[in-house]
Amino acid sequence: MTENNPSQTNSQPEKKSSDESIEKSNEPIIYEEKQKIAYISINTKMNAVSIETAKLLIKYIKNADKNPKIHVIVIKSEGNRVFSAGFDLNMFRNGVTLEILSDLLTFGGAVSKAIFFSKKPVIAQIQASAIGLGAIIALSCDFRFAANRDDLFFQLPEIDINMFPATGPTVMAIKTLGIVHAQEMLLTGRKIPLAEFDKWGAVTKIVEPELLEKTVKKFARGLAKKPSNLLFSIKSAINMIGYDQARKWFELEDEFANFNVRVLGNLDHPPLDDFLESQWKKYTKGKPIF
Repeated sequence: MTENNPSQTNSQPEKKSSDESIEKSNEPIIYEEKQKIAYISINTKMNAVSIETAKLLIKYIKNADKNPKIHVIVIKSEGNRVFSAGFDLNMFRNGVTLEILSDLLTFGGAVSKAIFFSKKPVIAQIQASAIGLGAIIALSCDFRFAANRDDLFFQLPEIDINMFPATGPTVMAIKTLGIVHAQEMLLTGRKIPLAEFDKWGAVTKIVEPELLEKTVKKFARGLAKKPSNLLFSIKSAINMIGYDQARKWFELEDEFANFNVRVLGNLDHPPLDDFLESQWKKYTKGKPIF
């Protein structure tokens, strides 16, 4: 997949008209501001995310969060085939290296954290299936609107591609779905149909595909009309209440990911049981009671 010049990451997002968005549709991330709402759209082949695209996504989320004119953030993607196929596997075309894995963990994790810790409400507009990082983005958002499609599913396939579910899936699956359903997604790696995902309480609203954009826009505008001091204060208070737990979860996830990267890379690492015991002591101040 061909990415735009990485120097774009140093530029500031511009407010664009619809015509400008069409003219610049080769950009991996399309950014628009309309009526106090920031629309951030993934625009790549299969809406896959490379490291450079992840950096752009993080930048635009953070810039929208800091922009006093923006009250609500909508994350969506272009086309109808897939919301996002996750990380762009082209990054591994010359083999799996520790540098690439490190970047993947760093910037993938930063995407979910930027969404999760934003002081502004973040809405996911999901027109098709969300896989890997795509599912993580959806789980990280405050609201999830999905198109009513029989072929739409959510999947965290890390276990089937020999990777620990890092960059946010463990944290966000537990936060949004609860332990039982997080186990279902993370331990099986199976595709979760939209209807089942909805039964888990993970979908704000399911609408017909042709009404999705209009429905999200109406909901976002309704939020944007709320008093901004209260909107941001309530979201920030929620973030702060859960911050210590979320920080610990992210740290734990990173430690497990780094351990498994070392195993995968045949690097020095302690035996699994010793590592697990060290994590029990660090994060629970004791050993499992069995």
